[in-house]
Amino acid sequence: MADSEFSRPTLAENISMIRSDLFAMLDISDELRRMDEDVRAKVYAAALHTVYGYIDYLALNMLPDKCDESWLARHAAMKRCPRKAATYATGFMRWDGVTNGITVINGSVIQRDDLVQYTATADAVSAGGVLRLPVICSTVGAAGNMDDSSAMYLVTPVAGLPSAGVADTITGGFDIEEQETWRARVIERYYWTPQGGADGDYVVWAKEVAGLSRAWTYRHWMGTGTVGVMVATNDLVNPIPDEDTVKAAKDHIEPLAPVAGADLYVFAPVPRAVDFRIRLTPDTEEVRAAVIAELRSFLQRDGYPQGELEISRINEAISIAAGEYSHQLLSPTENTPIAKNELATMGEILWT
Repeated sequence: MADSEFSRPTLAENISMIRSDLFAMLDISDELRRMDEDVRAKVYAAALHTVYGYIDYLALNMLPDKCDESWLARHAAMKRCPRKAATYATGFMRWDGVTNGITVINGSVIQRDDLVQYTATADAVSAGGVLRLPVICSTVGAAGNMDDSSAMYLVTPVAGLPSAGVADTITGGFDIEEQETWRARVIERYYWTPQGGADGDYVVWAKEVAGLSRAWTYRHWMGTGTVGVMVATNDLVNPIPDEDTVKAAKDHIEPLAPVAGADLYVFAPVPRAVDFRIRLTPDTEEVRAAVIAELRSFLQRDGYPQGELEISRINEAISIAAGEYSHQLLSPTENTPIAKNELATMGEILWT
């Protein structure tokens, strides 16, 4: 049961308690184990045990910190904090050096090497030797995102146009919000009551946008009365959001900001790449990978704006890596400050 001073009786304790009370009231000897009253005591105890179990279930779900998913949705609805749904990746398929005047129609199907498909969302005509076809992924989630210049193929060929093209800024696909991240936002709503444009309001609003999980508010960012909101993701490799996500955050916040407020500036952090030089024992691929994972987690924890990466904390992060026996941190040699508009990211690691 949720932490309290109440101790839930076990099934055996319930049976013993009810049997004792029943036998005492009926003036029956406890030695008569096979009579109806003994069976009745066990049935009553089982029913009571079920009731205790349901009360236990309710106690765990009455607050959002320990509730299950269905109850979390109920708590979230009460605080107007819905779970962020998965989104579809969008962008362009691009051809260079093609004949002008070639048309690819809306609804054309494209796929990549792993057979994930995309659909054209509008007609596109080549001009200046370039054809950029707007597309949306048919599969929801981050799986639809693509690196620029990755190969894509038209399923139905178009006369005069190669079937193979490349991805061009296909981003914006996000998986459904993780349950524990959603839970943290709901709990945050319990702690933070909207105050009509206070600093914390902008943080809450920014984190309602798909893909964003961190935000910072800066008063008078570009002059008296202006508000700056810096947004980031929880991605351990690249926490810097793309332009479309930043724009989505601004579009979401603007209608919520105070009517009398001044200009709003929503922007992504400047990555502060931190390079490391490490002598590691044992120096194996597995231990190196563990150290990299721990350093990335460390940079997410301590590499926030206006923070400082302390040498002792870096050493601690390396020491807890699985398989590490000893190490020597050769670089950096001093604490690394993070500027107001920066977020620490992993730079290069030189293994000595």
